[in-house]
Amino acid sequence: MEEADDKWEAGRDEDEEEPVTLHNGPSGAGVHMRWVEWEQQWQLQAMERHAEAHERVALAFKRMAAAVEQMAEEAEQTADEWALYHAWAEWAEMRRREDLEAAEDQHQEVDKGAEGDNEEEEEVGGEKEGREEQEGGGEQAMEE
Repeated sequence: MEEADDKWEAGRDEDEEEPVTLHNGPSGAGVHMRWVEWEQQWQLQAMERHAEAHERVALAFKRMAAAVEQMAEEAEQTADEWALYHAWAEWAEMRRREDLEAAEDQHQEVDKGAEGDNEEEEEVGGEKEGREEQEGGGEQAMEE
């Protein structure tokens, strides 16, 4: 390899510059331009990725806002339904109490009526017993 390098150096003039390659060229030549192009391309791609990420974030926030709005509507509906249920429960409790009071009043009336019947039965029963005693007494008198 050294022999080839020596031949190449021997065949060249002193005034000739070394051939310019992208990697080994003089400073500021093609390497710099390629680097600038690559960096610009990289920055452009990074900006595009950032823009896409921002679009996704914006879409996510829009979806979250819609979800929050829907949740607020559902919470309001639930509150309305709960208020309606609470009012119904109060009405049902009031109705149950009225029914219990009416049933108690009816039982008291029935009890009073039964007590009155018992008093009548006692009176009637007392009369019957008196008659039986009288009849029984009459039989004794006849037997004597």
